[in-house]
Amino acid sequence: MEQLEYRKLIRVLEQVATARQGALYPVLADSLAVHLGWKDAFVAENPAYLTLGGGGEEQYRTMFRPDFVEEYAERWRLNNPFASRDGVACLTRHGVATLGQLRLRATGPERDFADTFLRRNGIDDMLKIVVRSPATGAVSTLGVPFDGARRAIEPGDRLMAATLGPLLSPYFYAALAPPRPQ
Repeated sequence: MEQLEYRKLIRVLEQVATARQGALYPVLADSLAVHLGWKDAFVAENPAYLTLGGGGEEQYRTMFRPDFVEEYAERWRLNNPFASRDGVACLTRHGVATLGQLRLRATGPERDFADTFLRRNGIDDMLKIVVRSPATGAVSTLGVPFDGARRAIEPGDRLMAATLGPLLSPYFYAALAPPRPQ
């Protein structure tokens, strides 16, 4: 990674580190847009496809198009290529995956997810980053949609994503920890 890319990454982490409790996700989304050009990033906590035993309820922590999130949760969640066997294997092994790389082995419903749902919402590709707490095992994903006409996912984006996921871990789980009794 070039020095300029490290500077961008450090700026994101500096802004996340100064986020007040409850403001982590908006600060992260703004910082990713400003410093990395990743617009409309959103967070899913406890995604069932990456949580051991699939227990718990997925929660979408996002300012990204509430109607999109609602339709996804109600209709498309089970056809998400990131939740496929290949998607889970890639995310577990590498901590990052793109919709483009998963599309090669996608089933019909998974291709419909991309071709119908995502494309209708102006998303040509998506970068998914795993943020996992080494202490608690809690899992979140950071989704970054890309519109191929404006900006495609490049190798540098994948490298930045693989680097960023583990570095965000302490910030995510500090914000998610229940308040201590006084």
